[in-house]
Amino acid sequence: MSLGALVVVVAFAVILLIGVVHYTGGSRGNSGRDHGEVILEFARAYPGEAIRSVTMTKDGNASFLRLADGKTGFIQSMGRHQVARLILPGDVSVQPVEDQPGLHIEFHESTLKGGDYLFASAEDAAEVSLWLCGSFAMATSELEQPEADGNA
Repeated sequence: MSLGALVVVVAFAVILLIGVVHYTGGSRGNSGRDHGEVILEFARAYPGEAIRSVTMTKDGNASFLRLADGKTGFIQSMGRHQVARLILPGDVSVQPVEDQPGLHIEFHESTLKGGDYLFASAEDAAEVSLWLCGSFAMATSELEQPEADGNA
């Protein structure tokens, strides 16, 4: 076989391999993740935990789950794998991210490195910070105003 024919065969094989990977979904990113998929992944890792709500980061690579017993669930995508953790109040340090709706989270007793997690809105970031800090209160759009004589 001549060198030119070998180059053509190798190029064709590479193009065929790229096409197979693309059409089987190997090149697909995590942008298609939704709340249902996150709930199923977390339930597979922690089947006894009741999930109340899910808040995903803007890029969809991390999700925070409010659990029924005061803990917070956490799932982070690392390539094609996901890491699921239970976070107890006080297991993390939380600070707001400057000029963006996000949180800088440092995990204390964990191999997770932490970092900045950006959310779709400041309300989502505030809600997740309440879960992580161990206090949760339902906010209402109408605040009770004291009456003029000081009686509420």
